[in-house]
Amino acid sequence: PGGEEFARGRRAIVSARQLGALKRHHREQRRAGLSLVQVAEPNASAKDEVSVRQLDDLGNEFVGEIGVGQEKHCNGTKCEVSDESVQYVVFDTGSTNTWLTWVLCAMCASGHSKYDPDHSFTSDRSGTPGKPLSVQFGTGTIEGELAKDTLRVGRFVAKGQHFGMIREQRGDIFKQVRLEGIVGLAFPSMSANGVTPFFDSLIQQHAMARNEFAFYLSWNDLSNNAIFWGGVSPAFYEGNIEYFPVTDSHYWSLDMPSFRIGDKVMLSAQVAPQSTGGADVLSKLAGLLTGAAAPWGFADQPKAIVDSGTTFFAAHGELFHKIMERLPAAKCADMTKDSHPDITFTLVNAAGEERDFVFTSDQYMLGKDKCTAAFMRVDIPEEHGPGMIMGETFMRYHFSVFDRRDGRPENARIGFAKAKHGDEVGAALNKMLETKEGAREPA
Repeated sequence: PGGEEFARGRRAIVSARQLGALKRHHREQRRAGLSLVQVAEPNASAKDEVSVRQLDDLGNEFVGEIGVGQEKHCNGTKCEVSDESVQYVVFDTGSTNTWLTWVLCAMCASGHSKYDPDHSFTSDRSGTPGKPLSVQFGTGTIEGELAKDTLRVGRFVAKGQHFGMIREQRGDIFKQVRLEGIVGLAFPSMSANGVTPFFDSLIQQHAMARNEFAFYLSWNDLSNNAIFWGGVSPAFYEGNIEYFPVTDSHYWSLDMPSFRIGDKVMLSAQVAPQSTGGADVLSKLAGLLTGAAAPWGFADQPKAIVDSGTTFFAAHGELFHKIMERLPAAKCADMTKDSHPDITFTLVNAAGEERDFVFTSDQYMLGKDKCTAAFMRVDIPEEHGPGMIMGETFMRYHFSVFDRRDGRPENARIGFAKAKHGDEVGAALNKMLETKEGAREPA
């Protein structure tokens, strides 16, 4: 899959907030979403259907709806069941745990939906719920308690799901976007406190006929974005889906023999950056004194991590700086193939064959008058690197299927196909929205 077939001379549309955040990040390194409308294609059974949600850009993140808990509304002898709350969350393939806003969160923004376990008849207070939890993100801090209840996407339900209830949150990200929670879609090895992740619960409860989810992100229309659960629709991609095995089932990591800018290899087994991310202080000091780098977990095969929670491409510290030196900010009209050549990610498919994913400067340089490279610095832990992150910028051009197959992490794979773009995609999404699911049956 190459870059030339994509519309040359038309840059991907990103929000002013996204572009501003990228430029701030670049300045800092020199010194140092979306709402989802539930729809489902009608099929013989809920298990066999493909559930789809529309995504709208909030600037820095893509967020969508998830139903939390269940409550009954009775009128005489007739009762209806609905979600106790519906929250806007980031569906993040780069993390594993689930956090949702609690009714006791006084500092959470007004107008946010908040979960009240006392109003949900499916809430389970037995066992570990009530245990205090906290997590540090790059953009904020979350504290709260462990809960257990039903979670729903479309008609797919995970019963008895453990998740964190947000009682306190600090950070700009919570002020900038309507973000009420995070649903991690990575692997169990990353899970805190041994909690079964949400998607693993769906797998174990046999909720779906196909244990997969997929993202469609448009490069030219921020209203035509979608996440699919339990299957895919060919209306959103061209040709066949080609699969690539996950080779480090902690992240959604693929083998990446090389990353090149033009003809120059920037990352490979022979050209790897020095590790700085996860070693303890004494190890780092020893490395500085001896000139030796901390060992990488996959020094013989760099990784490409596909992460829906990362907006741009990302690289480790040393590699990031080398990329930015080679691809400096410039006037968009002045860029040439020589000044800003194609970049190439080489991945290994299920047949063991190498495939090149090529991006032109029209795709990886963002802006209207002055263009900035769509790269950020993220230090990957030594045991999972060296590698790079392929985020939204990659997924805008490639329909991406995250397939757990039989549910075992070692058998996971990611499928890519060239994403369709144009009016027909919007028409297909609108048609799906017209079949929006109706009232659900009581559990």
